[in-house]
Amino acid sequence: MILDKPLALPKLDRRGFLAGTATLATLSAAGLMPMAAAGAAVDAREVERLQARVKGKVVARDTELYEPWRRSMIWQTQKFPRNPEIIVQAESVEDVVAAVDHARENKRRITTRAGGHSFCGCFMRDDGMLVDVSRLSTIEIDAGKREAIVGPGVIGRRLQEELGRQGLAFPTAHCGMVPVSGFLLGGGLGWNGNAWGGMSVYNILEVEIVTADGQVRTASETENPDLFWAVRGGGPGLFGVVTSFRLRVHPAPKAMRSHTYIFPFTASAEVAAAMEEIGPKLPLNVELIGVITAAPPGMEKACSAAGCDQVFILQSVAFVDSEAAALVGMAALKEHPVTKRAIARIENAEESFENLYYGNEVPFPQRRYCVDNIYADSLAKPIEIFIRRMPQSPSRVTAPVLLYKGRPELPDGACATKGNFYVSCYAQWDDPAADKANKDFMVAMYEELQPLGTGSYINELNQEGRIHRIRECYTAEGWRKLGALRRKYDPGLVFHTFYGLEPDLPQA
Repeated sequence: MILDKPLALPKLDRRGFLAGTATLATLSAAGLMPMAAAGAAVDAREVERLQARVKGKVVARDTELYEPWRRSMIWQTQKFPRNPEIIVQAESVEDVVAAVDHARENKRRITTRAGGHSFCGCFMRDDGMLVDVSRLSTIEIDAGKREAIVGPGVIGRRLQEELGRQGLAFPTAHCGMVPVSGFLLGGGLGWNGNAWGGMSVYNILEVEIVTADGQVRTASETENPDLFWAVRGGGPGLFGVVTSFRLRVHPAPKAMRSHTYIFPFTASAEVAAAMEEIGPKLPLNVELIGVITAAPPGMEKACSAAGCDQVFILQSVAFVDSEAAALVGMAALKEHPVTKRAIARIENAEESFENLYYGNEVPFPQRRYCVDNIYADSLAKPIEIFIRRMPQSPSRVTAPVLLYKGRPELPDGACATKGNFYVSCYAQWDDPAADKANKDFMVAMYEELQPLGTGSYINELNQEGRIHRIRECYTAEGWRKLGALRRKYDPGLVFHTFYGLEPDLPQA
């Protein structure tokens, strides 16, 4: 998610504003079959054998603890009716090795989970084993080298706090409660991402990873570089369990500032056009974000047309070392004529990472979610679709988000899709009876948007509803390479791959 804090409006405090805005047909790989047959049973002796090998907790599907554990693995309130036969909560790398060895020996496929923030719950599969690595959460910082060694269960907020004490920072997820693991492995759209690597994954220097044969390997640009390529973007299709990351970290900005403007929904096309003009003029350390969201109290009738219970928020955030640098960096937004149409504004606001996390988390509480995205080089056609479709959204708190990316130069890795803008939408609702309406709305809207894009971002693709678009998160060559590497490192398919879909594998 990418929404930042909204405006501090007259007679409306920050919390009041936030309350207003927040109001398989599986395609198998040629010649390879999944290791586990559907419904493979777990007997008590198997659980006992596995529990004897791990220090962490092992919970089987037919036990009293299982359903509370299974539900707790999923961050949102939609608890996806998929059931792994065994859940293992690892306490150490040795526990992960034992779980992988057990799965391979007993023909059970594996998924991994740290924080459960996959919007489609892609880690929750029927049958097989779920390995929870959330308790692997140590942080070691070498300020002199500007490096940190971080466990997969470390959440972004904690990492930022620990780094901040030593004058350092990292492009974490926009929500502070998201752990680094799944976020990074899928690419990572992080704070100040354009200045800090293009995508957050390109700040990984090295990982420790347990592969399907139970070996603990190091992957970096110089050691197992092909596996490292897959780590940098393979996401839920990765064939291994990463147990630690060595990360490049950065000097913390000393004077973060923001400009925020709010517009009536009817100005959406004009504001989107302004974003296309403003984005290329901004330095890399200024982030430009647009959000269509529920109107705050008192602004529900800011215009008189379909969709006027929503507004368009446009914001720049400068990650710089002085107020003067912030004002210069954000000048292209403040001086643009579109700002004259704003119905409210707050300029030169002091920021911190905690402010940014707070502003992004409160409008996105624990609800039921469906999320999707494309990258696009232009907003002209996508914004037309949002203007036409959003008034018919089943939920009025569903929020499209536009982030300027500007086609950053990326190193060699599986994460390679890019466009000038990241065009996403976060459908959110509370009533289970509204599941179908909200999901159908999102699928229809993004099937219309897809031809306008240059690809998608795997971490926020609706893998459950648009399985056939998974490969569009990768280049054609990257998709083939993922398949070839899976054959090399996981020939027996110990690990589940992308939800409902296997990468193409080379012919034998």
